[in-house]
Amino acid sequence: MPREPRKPDEYIVHLKLEGGHEVHIRFNTIEEVKTWYASQFKAKANEDDLLPLPVKADLNEILLVRPKRVSAIHVEPNFSSSVEMF
Repeated sequence: MPREPRKPDEYIVHLKLEGGHEVHIRFNTIEEVKTWYASQFKAKANEDDLLPLPVKADLNEILLVRPKRVSAIHVEPNFSSSVEMF
């Protein structure tokens, strides 16, 4: 019987900014990442206006970034372990 592939518990989007800084944004599903990218980021990628990014949704924390200053985006699936590490 074929095994069902594991599903990530979340996706971490790494934004590489000019100057060497890196920002992490967490999403629950890949669909959320795609929607965020297509509707908010890609549409304003060449703009120098500030774009709010949801850094920690549970704390209502946001980061304002100039999309034109983002040099790379890396999307990483994150799997939590079945064993809690303390």
